Amino acid sequence: MGINQMKGYDIMKIQAVLIDGFKNLSNVKITFDNITALVALNNFGKSNVLSGIAFGLAYIKAGTEDKMVMMSNADLIPMNIKMQCRNYRYEMEVLTEYGGADYRVLYGYEFSWRSSRDIDPQIIQEYLKIKPDVKGQKYTQLISRNAGTALFKSCETGRCSSKIRVEPSELVINKLKAYDEIFYTEIIKKLNGMKMYMENNLDAKSFYRPNPIIRKGYEDEMINAESLPRVVYNLSMQRREKFELLKNVFIQLFPDIEDIIVQRHKIGAYEGELPDDAPFIIANSIHVLYVKDKNLINPIDFEMMSDGVKRVFMILAKIVVSSDSNISLIAIEEPENSVHPSLFHAYIQIINQLLTDCKVIITSHSPYIISYLEPAWIHVGINIIPGVAQFFCLKKSGRKQLQNDAAELNMSMGDYLFSMLSDAESNIKDYLECDADE
Repeated sequence: MGINQMKGYDIMKIQAVLIDGFKNLSNVKITFDNITALVALNNFGKSNVLSGIAFGLAYIKAGTEDKMVMMSNADLIPMNIKMQCRNYRYEMEVLTEYGGADYRVLYGYEFSWRSSRDIDPQIIQEYLKIKPDVKGQKYTQLISRNAGTALFKSCETGRCSSKIRVEPSELVINKLKAYDEIFYTEIIKKLNGMKMYMENNLDAKSFYRPNPIIRKGYEDEMINAESLPRVVYNLSMQRREKFELLKNVFIQLFPDIEDIIVQRHKIGAYEGELPDDAPFIIANSIHVLYVKDKNLINPIDFEMMSDGVKRVFMILAKIVVSSDSNISLIAIEEPENSVHPSLFHAYIQIINQLLTDCKVIITSHSPYIISYLEPAWIHVGINIIPGVAQFFCLKKSGRKQLQNDAAELNMSMGDYLFSMLSDAESNIKDYLECDADE
């Protein structure tokens, strides 16, 4: 079976995100392709972008009290003198099915950080707009909120003028979850349910250890499960076609692998009594993942494979189950650390072909990775303002020009790009979608 696209559930398909006022990030807008790459020098702020996106989605899901705690997190408040007192702003553009048609959804909010003990943080802006995903259509406003007033559109024929009472740290889309009668309740529920998976574990061995302990509420979890063998076993039992797909793409990367075998082993039932409020349960079985290598007599435990191979398999598994787990975005830090350079191109191609509704965003400070990415995927991090991180995509005209200029200097595109990033006097902004006078 070759790589094929498998239609997942109707999730929010993230198209773009904007983050401002988070750590050292200033008006960072990321437009997503299937794969999006953030490239910059070390210690620039690439991981902050991933954290900023995760924070924005987590804030939507958080309860009112937890939101107050998040808005008071001193580690996240911008400290650069050029960003002092900057509010946190989060906006995302998504595609989704609504009423049998594709709709483009624009949702965003802004809050003030708790920068001193005397000032309570509060949400000062929130908006929700939708339009049919057809050229020439205009957005319809569904939510309009400022520091003093929160309004929503209560019926299809009316305006966005119905008042709703919300707490200073409560989002209107949180409140509207209980309003089943509004005509766009499906969109509200989808926004509240958006998920992102962060993969920043360069050491993946802990995910492969047989473990009968399962966190409560995670018995059927796929994407965030702590036991990868259990996930693969459940996949083989419940979604056999996806299990075969996972094996197929893994073997394409590592042709010496003939088979992936997962087994369930029953163990004695736990005889003690757990407190009712214990955060975990103890299963009566464990799962073990094996690899059949054509050069070995017997299958071996997957734990014996190299760290890089284990991480690659884990990431491929997460991507395969993403649609079943309602994941809109998977973030991977430094994927080049998992595979040999000779395999990286195939690895990226396989990830790209596996993706359907879910997107992948990666970070890297390695020049060689650039050669294996489509130029349209790349967002380059530069300091227009000292100490402030901003990211810009390559201009359409700049993509070819960058390749040509690198070739003239007998350099790879990655080496040339990073040489400019290291040179404060370079003309790198000429290649990017940014205002040179910004």
